[in-house]
Amino acid sequence: MPAETSSITPPSLFMLWEQHRSKIMIALLVAMGLFFIVGVLFFWKRSERLAAESLLSSVSGVEGWQKVVHRYPHSGAAANALLLLAGAQAHNHHFEESSKTYDQFLKSFSHNPLAISAYLGKAMNEDAMGHADWAIQDLQKAVGTYPKSYAAPEALLLEARIMARLGKKEEAKRLLQMIATQYPDSLVNTIVLKQRVVSPSPQ
Repeated sequence: MPAETSSITPPSLFMLWEQHRSKIMIALLVAMGLFFIVGVLFFWKRSERLAAESLLSSVSGVEGWQKVVHRYPHSGAAANALLLLAGAQAHNHHFEESSKTYDQFLKSFSHNPLAISAYLGKAMNEDAMGHADWAIQDLQKAVGTYPKSYAAPEALLLEARIMARLGKKEEAKRLLQMIATQYPDSLVNTIVLKQRVVSPSPQ
């Protein structure tokens, strides 16, 4: 007896095509449509990214950075513009506005590698306004949310400095020990070891 074959013979393929031609055509059209949509979205995203980066490189100052954020609110350029804007506001002693800008950054770009910088910026704003407790909370959020970030030891150091200024020496020492044990190779740990930077600020 001839051996059975599991393959579909040409006549069987022809019958399959005849029976399901409409379904196959619809499936092909859908696949082509999805491919086209993905291509258009990719091209649009790339064009938007390049336009946002070009605009950011051509502007400076508060109004220019606000323009980038307004036109391209979800772009990487907008993230950079928000940080530049918040920094400029803090430099001009507009601390509340600066903190709101940092909050806007954290709401839109919480997964950005520079997100921890927003927490540090907020903490420094709060400290400058005399809200040491709020500054400590922001620094603790920074380390808790981004423990592996490059700036985590810096956040611990800033918290230790505030603690020392408030007379909480034991808490400050504990934070320095955390830097030494959790981030032994960090530049911040080297600074702490060499300069003993944590001490009460003169009143």
